[in-house]
Amino acid sequence: MTDTATTNRCYCGCQTAIGYGRTFAAGHDKIAEAAYLAVHHNGSVAELLKSQGYGPDNPVTDAAVEAGAWKKCEHCDYKGAPESIRNHMAKVQKAENTQRESLEKSVRALGGTWDPSRGMQTLRDAGYHPSEKYIREVYRRLADSGLLEKVDEHRAIYFVIEK
Repeated sequence: MTDTATTNRCYCGCQTAIGYGRTFAAGHDKIAEAAYLAVHHNGSVAELLKSQGYGPDNPVTDAAVEAGAWKKCEHCDYKGAPESIRNHMAKVQKAENTQRESLEKSVRALGGTWDPSRGMQTLRDAGYHPSEKYIREVYRRLADSGLLEKVDEHRAIYFVIEK
């Protein structure tokens, strides 16, 4: 990319000495970026993107994925650098575990018959936004673990097995 070995100074132009392999003093990359946008694009990231052919109908995030620089989450439309995807997936996994644990706790405490609408309402009341598909998956797991028994062959209706 750039050869800092010859200058050892920050590329924003501030003349600050920088370490080997670096191009900017801490935070100065953002200063240089803002200055560049001010000079070439009226300080607007939108104008920069538009000048390169990107916008709502041609997202730069899609281009980053297509170029292999970014990744797309396997479970949703989130796109980001590989490290961002790892952080995103950790948050998703934590939320799913907490949501699943909340539903299982309610099933154990309340007992009775459970269909997708009851599970969805229970999780909505707990502050989540589950899909019916997700509820069905949790019910299948709870049935596999022996907590629930499917009582209708054609519909996702389960009964809590008393232990």
